[in-house]
Amino acid sequence: MAPQAVQADEALDAAKKRYEAGERDFIAGRYWQAAKAFEEAYALSRRGDLLFNAARAYDRGEYGVRAIEGYQAYLDAVPEAPDKVLIQKRVVELQGTLAKLMIVTNEQGFLFIDGHEYGRTPMQQPMDIDSGYHRVEVRKDNRSWAKESQFSAGQSYKFDAELGSAAPGGQGLADTTAGEERRPKQRVRRLAVSAGIGAAVDVAGNSFAPHQAAINLGVDYRVVDHTFFAFDFVLRLPIEVGQGWRNAGFLVGGRGAWSPVPRLPLELVAEVDLGLGVLDYSSSAPFSSRTACARPSGLSSCTLYGLRLHPKLGVAYRIVPAFEVRGELFGVEVDFTNPIADPRITLGVAAAYRFF
Repeated sequence: MAPQAVQADEALDAAKKRYEAGERDFIAGRYWQAAKAFEEAYALSRRGDLLFNAARAYDRGEYGVRAIEGYQAYLDAVPEAPDKVLIQKRVVELQGTLAKLMIVTNEQGFLFIDGHEYGRTPMQQPMDIDSGYHRVEVRKDNRSWAKESQFSAGQSYKFDAELGSAAPGGQGLADTTAGEERRPKQRVRRLAVSAGIGAAVDVAGNSFAPHQAAINLGVDYRVVDHTFFAFDFVLRLPIEVGQGWRNAGFLVGGRGAWSPVPRLPLELVAEVDLGLGVLDYSSSAPFSSRTACARPSGLSSCTLYGLRLHPKLGVAYRIVPAFEVRGELFGVEVDFTNPIADPRITLGVAAAYRFF
């Protein structure tokens, strides 16, 4: 067999392997890697349908800019594509979701969006960027500049980039091997303070007021911050008032956050807090026998101390890098005092300011 034929067979075999790897990544939801594998298969085989596969992967992963480039490359390679009209319609739809980005710098560096290389600086003109929440970086050797921002479709954004020294142990220029998910394994830890309002509802109905208004103050420090999962150490100060009861607590706990879509600044949160609870009741009338703080006739107040446990589920949405809105969708609060240990259902909303 001629050397040219052997080389052609080897290239086709390598293309088949890259195609199969792309299919596996696509099924597993690793759309960026899948698209890169299809592009590599195309480079080896020059089969135009592989460009469509790559564009479809970018599209499914919500990488709109790359999806548009992929669809257009496919139509250039296969001018008589049977699905040409549908693809052109999809390209128009994707173009309507883009924003414009301009980075002003004289540095000759590499531009990354969400860890993926998208170009180089200095930029001569604005570039398209997918709408949504993104981290934009310019890297040169061991110096970098970064900005996190929410990008809205149809809007233009301009940032001045001044490259500083990389943090100790940080990354310089990232490896640009095709198909890799170039995300930092751990991002900057941060401190956040939060304040919110809510409600606590007694489900037993025989110890507390039927419902109380709640004020919640808190501090949390992020000790683990990966792409999909984060963990915070938290301090909480809940205060509740209503119908004679004044409740307060000092709680410590842990807060796990899961990001179902890394490109979206939304977290699903599970938190468990434990600490001291203080329950205080006062009334202008003597206690009734139905009151858990029952005392001899003539007394009109009592204070109980005990442990307080508060597991809860919620969500957090980051509006801008330093500010997020949190919602407690469902919680159960229990004060282990004598004679009260009634659970209460809690819910509420809060605003948090993040210090980076």
